[in-house]
Amino acid sequence: MTIKELKAYLALYQKSAIQTAEIEMHLSDLKAEAQRLKDHEGNSVALDSATIRYIDACDAAGIQLDKLKALRDDIKKMIDKIDDQKLHSVLYRRYILGQKWEEVAVSMRLDYRWITRLHGRALQNLLKKIDP
Repeated sequence: MTIKELKAYLALYQKSAIQTAEIEMHLSDLKAEAQRLKDHEGNSVALDSATIRYIDACDAAGIQLDKLKALRDDIKKMIDKIDDQKLHSVLYRRYILGQKWEEVAVSMRLDYRWITRLHGRALQNLLKKIDP
């Protein structure tokens, strides 16, 4: 694995978190639609097409959500292999918390350029741990 591939893989954490939120929002919308449908007398319809769509979406989403969670867990475990606290913090803040470089620098009270150097060191360190 190259540094570029490693960075792309770590970036999947935030992408999967966004996908998870989108899936949950979609399910919430389908659930709301299924709950508000009424028949011509104002009574809720027992099992209408919206409810069936919601149930089917829940089944499909459950599988996809499990995969996304497994991906995030794998990335977090990978970052947790870094022993040096500063290097770990740079990777954690950037890839898990999704902070911009400037935010990482401010939150760690370090210079922006120093953060980018630490990031490079952290990636090299991580590559050694995952690709011996």
